[in-house]
Amino acid sequence: MIDSSGNSPAKEAPASQGFVDGRLLHPDFGKFKKYIAERLAQSETERQALAKVKIADFYAFAGILGMPGSDFAVLVAEFLNLPHVTVVSYDEVNTQLMPIEFCRWNIVVPVLDDEGKPAFLLSNPFDWELLDALKKNTSTDQPLRLIIADPSHIRGLLDQNLKQGKKRPPGEAGGESPELMEEEGEDIPITTTVIEDVGPVSDADIEKRPVVYVSNNILYTGVIERASDIHIEPKEKDTVVRYRIDGDLQDIFHLKKQTGTMVISRLKALAGMDITERLKPQDGSVEIMVSKRKFKLRLATTSTPSGESLVIRVLEPTAKPKELSELGMTDAQVRTMAYFSTRRYGLILVVGPTGAGKTTTIYSFLSHVDTKSRSLISVEDPVEYRIPNANQQQVNEKAGVTFDALLKSSVRQDPDTLYMGEIRDTFSARIAVDFASTGHMAISTLHTNNATTAIFRLERLGVVREVMAEALLGIIAQRLLKKLCPFCKQIEPITEAEAEILGPFTEDLPTHVAHPVGCAKCREGYFGREGIYEIIAFDQELLDKIRAGIPISEFRDFIHRRGDYLISHHAVEKVKTHLFPVKDVYEKVLVEEIWSLTKEEDITQDRRETPDHPRGAVSILVVEDDPDNQLLISRILTKQGYDVSVAGDGIDALMVLAKKQFDLILSDINMPNLDGFKFLEIINQKGIKAPLMFLTARSEEEDEVKGLELGALDYLKKPVKKDALLMRVKKALERRDLN
Repeated sequence: MIDSSGNSPAKEAPASQGFVDGRLLHPDFGKFKKYIAERLAQSETERQALAKVKIADFYAFAGILGMPGSDFAVLVAEFLNLPHVTVVSYDEVNTQLMPIEFCRWNIVVPVLDDEGKPAFLLSNPFDWELLDALKKNTSTDQPLRLIIADPSHIRGLLDQNLKQGKKRPPGEAGGESPELMEEEGEDIPITTTVIEDVGPVSDADIEKRPVVYVSNNILYTGVIERASDIHIEPKEKDTVVRYRIDGDLQDIFHLKKQTGTMVISRLKALAGMDITERLKPQDGSVEIMVSKRKFKLRLATTSTPSGESLVIRVLEPTAKPKELSELGMTDAQVRTMAYFSTRRYGLILVVGPTGAGKTTTIYSFLSHVDTKSRSLISVEDPVEYRIPNANQQQVNEKAGVTFDALLKSSVRQDPDTLYMGEIRDTFSARIAVDFASTGHMAISTLHTNNATTAIFRLERLGVVREVMAEALLGIIAQRLLKKLCPFCKQIEPITEAEAEILGPFTEDLPTHVAHPVGCAKCREGYFGREGIYEIIAFDQELLDKIRAGIPISEFRDFIHRRGDYLISHHAVEKVKTHLFPVKDVYEKVLVEEIWSLTKEEDITQDRRETPDHPRGAVSILVVEDDPDNQLLISRILTKQGYDVSVAGDGIDALMVLAKKQFDLILSDINMPNLDGFKFLEIINQKGIKAPLMFLTARSEEEDEVKGLELGALDYLKKPVKKDALLMRVKKALERRDLN
């Protein structure tokens, strides 16, 4: 790194230069203008012009004085006792530290100093919001290292980075794909095609239109970072902007509270929402152009104790559907899906939890359906992708166009294929089954864990087994998991614990498995996502089982025994190919198969070895990973005559529940392998009748609300007090008896 003399290393700013916790103690812009006035402003005209200069464009004053920007940057460095440079080698730019788009908007470049430590080359050290963002993005306890440079020099470095970036293959440092790069020499545009042309924002406009600048920055960076959702959430002291990338939410920006409120208002205005209404939830949408690509934003607001919150779903309707093999299916599964696409009638269900990629799978499948000679009608909320030759209909509750009304209308038009976004109630379930039973094809989604629980779900919605057997063609169950980064994943010999996890699901244990590490090219060891699938084609044998009315657990056992390729097999296969770590596959997929495997075991011996308890004793299962709390709670309950069993976490609890029924479950929330919320979801799906109470140290109000919404009977906070615990248990059992 070369300083302004052109031949010697830049001096690092001394520790006493005015930094505390990475922020300047006195970045006083008023004092800086006074300093400039005393040194440079000679005429009254110049002094008046200086008085009007704003923080965002104070370099414009250098032009008024006829001074080069580089010389003006020297004055900034002198005033704040910071180092100044005029030349920086491109090799010293640390492009992996933060998105290049963020750097362009804020005229800042992350570099490595002579010691290899991160520093920031910037022109405007008076922008405290920028300094705060830099501090949060560096994730270090050390003070920020700032170096001053002319804005034009910083832009030159960034332009050079973009030119170099165009030559990188997708997935290389910085995370941008070549097609996402803007054209050489262009500013970053965010253009709405429905409301107005926002256009690029220049440096001089930032102070005049700060809300436009911040809004555009949030949207553009969200697209570049592959965010599926953007959350703008007010907190007590500031507003947090978070992106959902590869399924996980990550903090990206922190804004002043007032700035966040104005950004939300502007985005609501673009989406045609009422900006004066901040208490009632609202929905809206708007289309934007980013680097010549059209995106549709679906906005939803809600009221929180700290203010109005906004969630933006980012959709690219014109994006080409991926091939089924690109989604992660095996060759055999792709062939089965191809077979489904040639059939003329039957019901195809794609099942999985929220965020499992069901819609993406359906659009990829529909791209293989013949829509030229066969009519396809869809009922969606919302329309996420365009299907060639299809008549796609979108729900619009505000205009009175409801999901049910569109379904009725669609059936009357006698299409060959009907795609409904979701089977959500008895009406839509019967429409789908009846339509598929009368010589048509119906495609939809369900929120269930696997192919067999989808049958149980349809039963709960009022579809009788005989009618179901007439309609079902196939069920696709899936999960979407983060892939390990190919550049940094660590492959190590399998441990005993990992072998114990995989053992029940495969006879061919891998000798080595992969683990996440983390590098400059990924996010904490992961990059991108891929699906794990279970595709069941309903042949005559399976349909006869459905007609016979066998229990769902026995149906699952049957397809296990006959050797169908299930979601657990696919998951283990991807562990063997080092695509996913054992831990992720276990928590997201295998844990839900434990129930079926445990039910297959002969549990007679286990029951013989269980000591008899007093007749009529109430049985309680305590799910707690802390040994001290486990012992304390067990002793309190046992002394009152309760029959108490214990489990160390949600996984152990599922195994116990597969062998024994309980009158009440007491569960912690924070547990390894399977937390309390997920544990409650699974036992609800398994139809386990025992009521559940949470005992937890978590004090957040939203956690209590979430637990009660999932069906918890009560929520008791730790530390546990004997009298309160016994009273809550007594009340819970009384409520159970009433129900």
